[in-house]
Amino acid sequence: MLAMQLPELPVGPSLEDVRGPIELSSGYGLWQILLASLAVLLIAGLFVWLYLRSIKQPTTPIDPAAAALSEIDAAAQAIDDERCALICANAVRRLIAARFDVPATSQTSSELCSRLPLDPDKREGIRSFLERCDRVKFARQALSSEQRRELMDTAKQLIHRLQGEEGRAA
Repeated sequence: MLAMQLPELPVGPSLEDVRGPIELSSGYGLWQILLASLAVLLIAGLFVWLYLRSIKQPTTPIDPAAAALSEIDAAAQAIDDERCALICANAVRRLIAARFDVPATSQTSSELCSRLPLDPDKREGIRSFLERCDRVKFARQALSSEQRRELMDTAKQLIHRLQGEEGRAA
């Protein structure tokens, strides 16, 4: 076997002037650790706050009759007769839907009245009220201020009567 001979190294700088590794600080300062901990706690607190805020708080149920009466009171501020009749009719319809579990807002007045579990005279009162509202809404029948007030009073009376039907509807 032939022994291979390595070439000679070139002459270079001497190793006597070479310094050792540079020392870096060995860790973080106390203030840096405290600042990082505070940042982590703030971010964790933010997530906890967002989670707790997203949980639905139990709400107090609104009485459908009280909501309907407040809608009727708002109808007094309506600019035109159609809007007033619409608000009054919808208030009564929503109360009927809540009390009797019928789709009152998606039925015609005749369909709704025929499906109500009420005695015929109460059904007829609701039917005549809703038909009067329909005439104002769709036939654009004008109302005097007295007729408008009477329409809202009739709606309030119906709401009070339907409120009394709550126990019998179940």
